[in-house]
Amino acid sequence: MQIREGIPGAFVGLAAGLIAGGLAALVGQPLGWALVTMVALGLPLGAFGGGFGLLVAAGKLPAGRFAPVALYWLVAFPLARLIHETVVSLVLTGQVRLPSDLAGFLAYQGIVSLGWAIGFLWLHERIAMRLRMRSAAAAR
Repeated sequence: MQIREGIPGAFVGLAAGLIAGGLAALVGQPLGWALVTMVALGLPLGAFGGGFGLLVAAGKLPAGRFAPVALYWLVAFPLARLIHETVVSLVLTGQVRLPSDLAGFLAYQGIVSLGWAIGFLWLHERIAMRLRMRSAAAAR
């Protein structure tokens, strides 16, 4: 298994963090806050996305099927959002603060994860396919 198998998923997660930071800046949040959002959400989503690609490459998850992707992100997305919330509160207030209704927060993020899983799978498959095509062309 090669580490490059994690690149498509990591890219999707990092891109999501970039978009979240851009949206935060667009709605008028201070630039520093937007950067914190970009990093605090992009890094966990990128790490979990890369981990997904490695699991697929190792044969632990089937490629291109929605149910395994949805189950993976049902756990990973709420964890990524919890990391994001915790890091943002730490950086902006100097204190680690968990959401006041942690169970409700995680349940809601679990619901949102299904939408994320659809977009993630779509982008992941397209990026991975392009990388495979490039590798095949380079090997010729």
